[in-house]
Amino acid sequence: MPSLHDAAERHVVIDRRPGQYLCFPDVCLADDGALLCAYNEFDRHVGTRRRLLLNVSRDQGRTWEGPRLLNATDSHCPRLARLDGGRLLITDDAGPQLHWSLDNGEHWAQQPGGGLGHGLIDRVLELSPETLFTTGHFHRAVQPQPKIRQAPTEQMAYISRNRGRTWQLNSIIASEKCLVLCEASVIRLPGPGKNGAPRLLALMRENSFVGEPMYFCVSEDGGDTWGEPRPAPLIGHRPTLGWTRSGRLLVTYRDVGPDPGTKAWLGTLDELTGADFAVHGLRPDARNPRLSGDGLLVKSGPGLGAAVRYGLRPLTDPEHASAEFEAEVLVRRAAENGCGIRLGIWWKLYPEGVMPDADGAALIPWAKPWPKGSAHTVRIVYEPGLLRLFVDGQPGGEYPVDRLAGETRPILVGAVARKSDNACEALWRRMRLSIREPRLGRTYDWAWDAAGGEAPDAWAAARVLELRNDRQASPADFGYSGWVELPGAAPGKKARKQDDGRFFCAYHHGGGDEPDYREGLSAHVAGTWFGEEDFKV
Repeated sequence: MPSLHDAAERHVVIDRRPGQYLCFPDVCLADDGALLCAYNEFDRHVGTRRRLLLNVSRDQGRTWEGPRLLNATDSHCPRLARLDGGRLLITDDAGPQLHWSLDNGEHWAQQPGGGLGHGLIDRVLELSPETLFTTGHFHRAVQPQPKIRQAPTEQMAYISRNRGRTWQLNSIIASEKCLVLCEASVIRLPGPGKNGAPRLLALMRENSFVGEPMYFCVSEDGGDTWGEPRPAPLIGHRPTLGWTRSGRLLVTYRDVGPDPGTKAWLGTLDELTGADFAVHGLRPDARNPRLSGDGLLVKSGPGLGAAVRYGLRPLTDPEHASAEFEAEVLVRRAAENGCGIRLGIWWKLYPEGVMPDADGAALIPWAKPWPKGSAHTVRIVYEPGLLRLFVDGQPGGEYPVDRLAGETRPILVGAVARKSDNACEALWRRMRLSIREPRLGRTYDWAWDAAGGEAPDAWAAARVLELRNDRQASPADFGYSGWVELPGAAPGKKARKQDDGRFFCAYHHGGGDEPDYREGLSAHVAGTWFGEEDFKV
């Protein structure tokens, strides 16, 4: 995966002050070329003190004038949009409130967001001179449901037909009981829809923390009705999706796959909507693992700096789904949490055999006799409520599992723990995974073989750009972002790497590897310049 994490010249601090939790930024360009960044000043992640700030750069993000206070009493996750005629609009789900500027952000007028009743409001999209569109989500009821471990969500579409003075609920974009779909980012698609209406695409966060990807829905009638949610290939929160001048799609987001950080993806519409789930990997050391004709060799010492893990497609509805995973692997050494497969439970792999992480379970030895140095086969079959293990083709027992539990859903391969007791040397030769989701009418089949010459996460590694890594921070403390495409060097100024055809992304960053980091209390607002060429491996 290409990374800008260590490219210090690409990063800038927009605002960082001791004792302030600075977070949830968005950016836009005003008509006069000023770069505006709206964000929050909290005392902690779930703030008991919340203020709305605005910061301005006149040189494409290199220097910032300092925070201006727009709302001293409340704010949460502002979004910035530039509408026709140079109007700037900040949507803020605290209240909710709208903030308008007609003079490139010098002065702002506050307006109640009449009719907006859901949180995490998206950037406003202009469908016509009078019609504005946005989204919001809401956790319906308060009782957590076991498969998602929280109350269900509904992702809603809002319409204003009087240029934002009042808003009305227009439609439900998505509400699936086994998915926590929220934080939609909506774009307009090319071509007219039904009866000439705009075509829209909503890309949504999935929040059950089991490795589900983002999902998307399409509307062919201007947001009145929506197709079923379908999986995208990216795993992340708070996507910010938009078109580039080159005609490609760019999304920045908080990556919550195996290797957390602020990431960006660039590609075509077909690549986003037609690729299905993509395996994501954790590979902190570029030298590990190594792929050869013998297999994928994972040779790791203990700790986070060398751990290798792959996130495979999880079960969406474990109450009804069935799955089968098989791998051919040779384990030469493994600490307690060094090597394993998670399907339903963790199956820890050792040179001597397989240890199910289940009450009362014993080590299941590899089949005997077996030539020294030969790989072994592990096959795990999941049926609702039951796991069956096969070791080198021989039955290894049956293990009950809760078919209603969210913990049953993740499917992972590699280090059982990311940070401790995870030293390992293992050679993976092939893997395959099949999942059947009859209630959702969906099948998923994936196969990987080292002989193919690519790592299991080759798709994501070739297409996702790491802006900043924050694998040691809590996911709450990084990764909400917004981006703009820069207009180029100012007249009379020499173009720099940050200029002309480049993008600027603002995000909040915890700095989990810094000595003063405190979970839920540490975050600042930073920015990164990048270009399309940075996505090339």
